Amino acid sequence: MAATAAGVVAHKSRFGMTDHPVCGAKVSFAEIFLTPQTLLLTRRGLRRILPRGLHSLAMTDERETWIRHFFYLALFAAAFHTLQFLAALFLWMSTRSAALMAFGLDAVVSAVAALVLAARIQKEWRHRSVAYGYIVAAAGAFYLGASMLWTGARPQPSVLGIVVAAVSMLVIPIVGSYMKVLAVELRSQALRSAAIFTFGNSYLSMVLLIALLMSYGMNLRWGDPLGALVMFPFMAQKGIQILLEEGKHEYLED
Repeated sequence: MAATAAGVVAHKSRFGMTDHPVCGAKVSFAEIFLTPQTLLLTRRGLRRILPRGLHSLAMTDERETWIRHFFYLALFAAAFHTLQFLAALFLWMSTRSAALMAFGLDAVVSAVAALVLAARIQKEWRHRSVAYGYIVAAAGAFYLGASMLWTGARPQPSVLGIVVAAVSMLVIPIVGSYMKVLAVELRSQALRSAAIFTFGNSYLSMVLLIALLMSYGMNLRWGDPLGALVMFPFMAQKGIQILLEEGKHEYLED
């Protein structure tokens, strides 16, 4: 029995409680991580070590850091969507691809939505003007796809369009996933919705890639306009969702 007790004491001394190097309070090794630059503490460790006022201040600083990261991500998303629109417009002028132009219409509205998000992170970014923009873009996508199918026009194949779609499929999910992580930390349903909207652009990138591959690789003339028609409900749904959720301020649970 004495040997068992001694083993428990040794186990606690090695893996259990120890004096904090800054304030001398008793904390566990699991709550302290030392790096050459800084001392990182878990939230539980902060609550045990710091007084209530200092803990609240630390949480406030952490929240401001998350908000700043979300702001930079929103600006990056706006810039990337702008590049998507410019690339789609340039390629549409030479290929007359309905799928590329539909993708570009969604991208330009998404760029405006990302700028609104960056300007109103702590307020409400879901505005009806953005919703109407998505609905108008969806109507444009439907018109482009339907008119091309009706007239039997054949777009020129575009390798650059395939590259644009592939790059978008790689970049957008990364931005959207990081946005979602920050939205959960900030407990903001509005920001989580913005992250989901960003993810939605990756679906359009996938549709564009399939449509261009059908047109370029399989020589199917109806593949391109079909891609524009498939984008139509996705784009319209984003506008309708913003109209339904406008003004809501839900918060996520831990």
